[in-house]
Amino acid sequence: ALHQGPKSDHMQRVRVACRLRPLSPKEARDGVSCEVSGDDGAKVVLAPSDRVNQPRTWTFDAAHGPSSSQQAVYDDVGAPILDAVMSGINGTVMAYGQTGAGKTHTLLNNAGSPDEAGLVPRLIAELFVRININVKHVYRVRASFAQIYNEQVDDLLKPRNTNLKVKAGGQEVEGLTQVQCRSVEEMMQLLAQGRRNLIYAETKMNKSSSRSHAVLQLHVSRRARVLDASGMGSMHATIVSGKLSLVDLAGSERVKRSGSDESDRRMREAININGSLLGLSNVMKALSSGAYVPYRDSKLTMMLADAIGGNCRTTLVVCASPAALDSGETAGTLDFGARAMKVKVNANVNESTIVLDAAALAADLSDALRLRAEGGMGGQLLQLEAELEERGGALEALQRQAVEAAKARESEAVAARAAAEEEEVAHAAVVGALEEKLAAEVSARVVAEERLHTEVEERLHAERRARAELEEAVAAQSLELSQRIEVERAT
Repeated sequence: ALHQGPKSDHMQRVRVACRLRPLSPKEARDGVSCEVSGDDGAKVVLAPSDRVNQPRTWTFDAAHGPSSSQQAVYDDVGAPILDAVMSGINGTVMAYGQTGAGKTHTLLNNAGSPDEAGLVPRLIAELFVRININVKHVYRVRASFAQIYNEQVDDLLKPRNTNLKVKAGGQEVEGLTQVQCRSVEEMMQLLAQGRRNLIYAETKMNKSSSRSHAVLQLHVSRRARVLDASGMGSMHATIVSGKLSLVDLAGSERVKRSGSDESDRRMREAININGSLLGLSNVMKALSSGAYVPYRDSKLTMMLADAIGGNCRTTLVVCASPAALDSGETAGTLDFGARAMKVKVNANVNESTIVLDAAALAADLSDALRLRAEGGMGGQLLQLEAELEERGGALEALQRQAVEAAKARESEAVAARAAAEEEEVAHAAVVGALEEKLAAEVSARVVAEERLHTEVEERLHAERRARAELEEAVAAQSLELSQRIEVERAT
């Protein structure tokens, strides 16, 4: 189950969620050392053991126990980050923990039933559902997929593209392939292609242990679609863009327990994994204390410089084992999560102005005409948007006319009163009659305007309800398509 912590300032700092994986039958017989407690927010309690002298408690922004579903983790972690990215804010989700703690399952799993899909496949599906529904905007999605193996950045989409250089100042990697994706299918194919090139190995602690850090990045940009032909030639447009980074960190390990000391290659991998994770920990410590930040100590911290302490909304998922045998590693993982909660971030909307040339304007108009001509859901939504905008403009025009008419009538009344004051007392009755007549006209006009306003509002409400039903239908079709793809892939 999910336990939610108290409302906090996590918009200005790294948000941390803990997830405990289920126990294996053998681990269950050996005993449980770590549990989630919802009595006071989102607490994780660790019992004493051979490696932990006394009980310890940590409080995070959220905690997911062994029975938590993949959907619950996505709703808590993935959906808010996607909201930020589609609003033009950079977002990052990192999974941290010892080897075999469930990081890759939480983020990347795409095997088994749809219920077992990880955060990344769910996020990709929802991203393109939102894009397909929002016909008023033009979106562009570009993806890159890299791994950091033995302190070397390699391109997972072009395996021969290895030992890439992280640019000065970090964050950008020279020569890293970026692919534009236009659908869920294209994005999932890219994800599968990259995962095939990830380096895994069997150890004593994990049959499929990640031997590298995987970094999937999606660059999502959005601008308003041009829907009319006025001002053709060129025009300025505002574009908002957000970078979504999804980081599956290799698991920390004790080489004696994992058996990495029995192979020179596995030993070297373990040393580099633990070294880069130590560098990440040192960066977190420095950011939380205000000391000098050693970003350049590892390729990992150079690539993630903006995600930890920069222009980004960041969530860290600390994955831990509740088994008594792993209590020492679990304590270290939870300490890392607690330290990350002290790291401040400063997420801002990334907004810029671009010039749309005649070709871009023509493409927008062509797409709009095509959607309307096809008569599908996209065309219907576009037509509803246009009608709502037109009716909204008509309502504003009516309101302006009502204000102007009221001002004119008030001016007439003032002029009449001024004239009456200059004339004989006998004219007072005439002035009173005129004011009563004007008041009656104003009252009648107000009643008419209110009735018109009510009718317009009712029509707008009905059209919005119809649009919402169409959006739900689009979402249901997209979800059905994603599930069908998953079933076909599984078969």
